[in-house]
Amino acid sequence: MKDKRILLANSLLLGALLLFISIPLIAIKVFRLQGSISGDTSLLLSGGSSVIALGGIALLYCRITKRSFNKVMVIKKISLKQVFLIMSISVGTYIFAIGVNMISMKLFPIAIKDSMAISKLLNSSSTLLGLVVIVLVPAFFEEIFFRGIFLDAYEGINKKIKFFIITAIFATFHGNVMQIIYVMFLGLVLLKVREYTGSLVGSMTLHAVNNAISFILSKVVMNYMKLANNGIKNGVIDQTQVQAVATTDAMDASLTVILLRASIFLLIGGSILFINLRKLKEYKEGKYESELIEEEKDIEGKYIARKEEIIDIDKKQYIPLVIYFISMTVLVVLRY
Repeated sequence: MKDKRILLANSLLLGALLLFISIPLIAIKVFRLQGSISGDTSLLLSGGSSVIALGGIALLYCRITKRSFNKVMVIKKISLKQVFLIMSISVGTYIFAIGVNMISMKLFPIAIKDSMAISKLLNSSSTLLGLVVIVLVPAFFEEIFFRGIFLDAYEGINKKIKFFIITAIFATFHGNVMQIIYVMFLGLVLLKVREYTGSLVGSMTLHAVNNAISFILSKVVMNYMKLANNGIKNGVIDQTQVQAVATTDAMDASLTVILLRASIFLLIGGSILFINLRKLKEYKEGKYESELIEEEKDIEGKYIARKEEIIDIDKKQYIPLVIYFISMTVLVVLRY
């Protein structure tokens, strides 16, 4: 079964994509939702899709491979110090991401529309529901799917190739230009945290904190823009006016100015990120040195044992993955 995990994971990825697309459509038809869907309803559809598609597929993977959920996902307790380091990494990640998004919106103006659509959704939803669906649900269900199933399935594959594939899958699954660019970076950081903590709890913590920062700051910024631009109409933000201000500001600045602004965030965020990732790695190496030695021996043995198998690996196992990327490309093109 072990040599078939890649085919299984890649095939289940297609199943998850199909469920993620079909569940909201079915729900809209069953509950007869018509016209403009409110922010809360949209979040419920998104959250429900994640729980059923990602969570259901994760359980199915464990069932088919005949192993316990905890063994597949590697869910182990992490220390309080690791939690604090991960929170610092979250801050660095968010600051760095601001620089990435500045450049993205300048080079790909369509990303501005994505950004404002996301902000509008967050602002039009209730805070409590937003915290559950945007912070907690992705932190758990996306991690068990992307950093759980695929790290397990791709065990023994070259680390760089494995990280690239998992990051690409994670980024494209979000389905829009704005998030694809940003999530490529976030996905790599999540993988490094998962590696340095030796537990999915580490990447779950980073995912939750990062989403919480984005959600809370989005609420604060939108409220500030509402007041600054007098965009209040019966207590509701005038999204058209706010979006126009943001779009004009982003488009009017020259590429040079944008690069200079972005470089500040990239340097500050990158420094915080690099320092705390290194501390997280050193902490694990120092605290679990003897365990790591044995673990590395085991891993090395697995790699040696699988070396010929990896070289002669059946390329047919990647056909579902190719179909997935083609499907996502078509969906993104059709969206725009």
